[in-house]
Amino acid sequence: MNGLSHRRIMIGAWNSLPEEMRRMPDISPELVGNAGNYPDYFDDPTRPDHDKEQIDPDWKTYTFYPEETGTRTLHSFPAPPADQWKRIRVYTYLFRRMTGALREKRFPEFIKFAGCLSHGLGDATQPAHLGPDSNNVLLGQMLPVPDRPYLKDFHYHTSVEAVNGECGVLPPPRLLGGSEAEAAWRTAADAQRSAAYCRRFLIPTVQALFDGDLKRAESFAVEPVTIAAGETANALYSAIRIAREETGDLPCVDLRLLPPAEEFHDLVYGGAVLDGNRNVPPNNVPVTPGELRIHGRSERLPGLGMLPHSGINGERSCFMTWLLPPGVFRRFTALVGMHALLAAGGAAEFLVLLDGKKVWSSGRMTAEMEAVAVSVDLGSASSLTLKVMDAANGTSFWKNHAYWAKPELQR
Repeated sequence: MNGLSHRRIMIGAWNSLPEEMRRMPDISPELVGNAGNYPDYFDDPTRPDHDKEQIDPDWKTYTFYPEETGTRTLHSFPAPPADQWKRIRVYTYLFRRMTGALREKRFPEFIKFAGCLSHGLGDATQPAHLGPDSNNVLLGQMLPVPDRPYLKDFHYHTSVEAVNGECGVLPPPRLLGGSEAEAAWRTAADAQRSAAYCRRFLIPTVQALFDGDLKRAESFAVEPVTIAAGETANALYSAIRIAREETGDLPCVDLRLLPPAEEFHDLVYGGAVLDGNRNVPPNNVPVTPGELRIHGRSERLPGLGMLPHSGINGERSCFMTWLLPPGVFRRFTALVGMHALLAAGGAAEFLVLLDGKKVWSSGRMTAEMEAVAVSVDLGSASSLTLKVMDAANGTSFWKNHAYWAKPELQR
């Protein structure tokens, strides 16, 4: 995002908060807008330190991070914007600084740290940061600059990033968790999903700029700005609620709706299927809703459909791994089994791994077998993996439709 977009993100997020939350002394609309640009003000080696001190004498407080965050400065994140899970430690640090400032009634400090967090979220939705490689060499090969005089200075990053978008109307902010660690974890999950979504605006924006249609390019910038503002609003709202200890009872987490940090699937199958399985071959068939055999009959349930890899270039398995916030969730629960309608003749084994170590196995399952309940104590694990192994020695690949029904993290 450029400076104007970051400003719009922060102002839009702040204005979406309940009015009583915005009644903080020493916080002006100007400070709110400027806070979103703190990383660009201070994490700039070309700007002399004395110029930074003119903006904020405490500028180093908002620029340099402790070693445990995995980064040195605001823009030296431990991963690119498209890989948000690796930024959790940075987000946790920022949430703790935000809630600490609120508890000590240092409200300008709260909004400045919030601006740093917002800046990171804005960069995660900026299409210019989400290309196929960091220098956009591949993008330039796939979408070369036309030979037109007005495009002689076109740059795939800076030209796209310079496009401004208005902030749209935001929904009411939502609580991200009962602690700074959980709020950071949820922020990273939301930003991971948003980064994947906002990639779709990169090529249309470039094409609009090639056509000299700035108005159309700016229309593509609206949604990324609005998404970043919504995530910033959630962070502001959550930090205030956590600082006030007003989190209340929180629900379990549905893993179906949480993007994994890592996954491996067969290329033909393409990935886990939401609420069903895809019967292949042939390709491009509709998803068959997930059904498991329970008490002798087939029952439809929400879940994730998976198919172990064919083994053509590795193990006959598939998996999805999620990172876990420390000390937040107590158990993982689910119902597992082979798809009651699609898996006749197939066989698979379901595995649960914590920090890469197997802690639960279903044994060999077929479509004729009853679904099995899973309940695994998470302890202090930092990652959870759901894995499915072929259990028919590669003889039933197209029939090994496995289904994780109602996969949830319990508090």
